[in-house]
Order: sequence, then structure tokens, then C-alpha cells
Amino acid sequence: MQNEKGFLLYANYSDKINYATLAVCCALSIKSSLVNNNVTVVLDKKSKNQLQKSHSKEIISKAFDNIIVSKKQFQSLKRRHFNSPWETFSTPFNNKHRILAYNHSPYKETILLDTDVIVMNDDFDSIWGCDSDFLMNRKAIDLQGKPFGSIEDQKLSINGIPMYWATQVYFKKGKFAKTFFDLVNYIKEEYNYFRFLYEFPDGHYRNDYVFSIAAHVMNGYISGNQRSFPIDTILTSYQEDTIAHIKDSKEIIFLSTNMDEKWKSVLVNVKDMNIHVMNKMELTRINGEFIRSCMEKL
Repeated sequence: MQNEKGFLLYANYSDKINYATLAVCCALSIKSSLVNNNVTVVLDKKSKNQLQKSHSKEIISKAFDNIIVSKKQFQSLKRRHFNSPWETFSTPFNNKHRILAYNHSPYKETILLDTDVIVMNDDFDSIWGCDSDFLMNRKAIDLQGKPFGSIEDQKLSINGIPMYWATQVYFKKGKFAKTFFDLVNYIKEEYNYFRFLYEFPDGHYRNDYVFSIAAHVMNGYISGNQRSFPIDTILTSYQEDTIAHIKDSKEIIFLSTNMDEKWKSVLVNVKDMNIHVMNKMELTRINGEFIRSCMEKL
């Protein structure tokens, strides 16, 4: 019998970032924090092999209810990452598969999550059965409580429409969500045209921009009219932030970087709060300890 509600994750292969391991951490954080905790992961063939080499059958079976291997190929682009304020690296990055989420999801209600989100409370349990067909957040704050990022993370251009975060998206199967994802696919295909029209920065492809434009169109070209999650702000750490210590799967101490003066950092204790961890290498580094803590709660 098909489950009516669940989470959908994407983990595409990259030679330096183990997205399959990130997906395991995200899924187990869901399993150990939520009552409604069905998880489907979509992988490419290389990422599935990486998953099986990196983790035991027990861990994989605990993390995922469904594993989908996608044959759809999108072009990967090189992207620069930070692993601290002083260390950078480049690796292929492919995040376009999430535009296929409507078709991939086996659920009537879906929460689409980035794999670098760690769930540490039960806030998502309150979403199911809501009266909206689609939810997506506009606001994000950093570990020090300031608005996250630059103007490019808040608006598509200086005088443009607001940017919504495709980091976490709720959708209900039906006419609105189907049309939304059809539109997302069209915008992705005509990305350069929409970049000219909405004047967002040239550079690597961003789902945030594509989903924001679709929200603008679907909400009658009225800026800021897209409904958010009840908790309307996403706590987000910078790539320059590092993890100092894991007390538990629901309590992590970060070393938070001052983005204006990067030689200055403060310790921030994050407890019982969901967090989007941009420094993927840090999550990979501590995955063993984090997974053990989650497994103890299952």
C-alpha cells in the first residue's frame, strides 16, 4: 500500500562530496525525530554504488523506505566550495534532478529536502494535511541570527522578485503542484531567457531561482505571495562554518564564522533545531558519529 506522506531526497554522484552519505544522515535524522518519517531517496547509478560501499545494509534499510535509481542525465557543472574560511575546492555539482520531484515522489504529500538538512525536532510533523498545496520558505538566517547571505540570497536582482529557498518544499499531489513542476521544468529548459527576463546573476544553475520564478508566475505575478512553512525561517550555516563537536544527533556545536571578518569565529550550540548545513565536507567528516547517535534512537 502506498504511503500517503513522506520525504524525498536527491543524492547525485560527486567525486569529492559523498551525497549518498549526506542522504543517510538526513534520512536518519528524520527517522529519529519524526513520527511521520517515510523517506524516499533518488540516486544515480554511481551514487547508489557509493551508498552500498559506504554503509551497511542495516543502516541503508533503516534510513530509506524506497530507493529510486534515476536514468535521467543532466549536465554537471564545476562548483567552488568552502571547507573552512581558508580552504576551497571544486567538484562537479548536479542538482537539477529535483525538478522531477512530482513524478519521483510516491506520496500524496511530499516534503522535498536538501540532503544537507539535519532534522532535530518534530516541526515537520505539523505540516501534513495542511490546507495549502505548496509551501516554500523565503527567509533564512545564519548561526548568529543575521539574514543569511547576500542580496542574491534574498532577491533575484536588486529590484527583483524575492528569492525562495528550494531547500525545503512541501507539495500535495494535484493540479496546482503538477502545473508548478511543469513550469519549473520549462524554466529550467529556458534558463538563459529567464535570467535575462528576471535579471538574476549569471553563473551556476540554482533551483532557488527556478522555483522562485515559478512561484511568482503561479501566484499571479504578485511578489511575496507564496505561502511559507509555519516555521518560516530556515536556520542555515555557511560553508565557512565548521562543526566543533557533536553532543548528540539533536545537539551540535558549530564554529560560526563572522563573514565580514573571517578571522573571527564564535561557538554556537544548536539544539533541537532543524538546520541546513552548507559545509557538506564537515557533515561527511562527522557522519559516523552522527549516524551512530541516530541509530541508538531507532
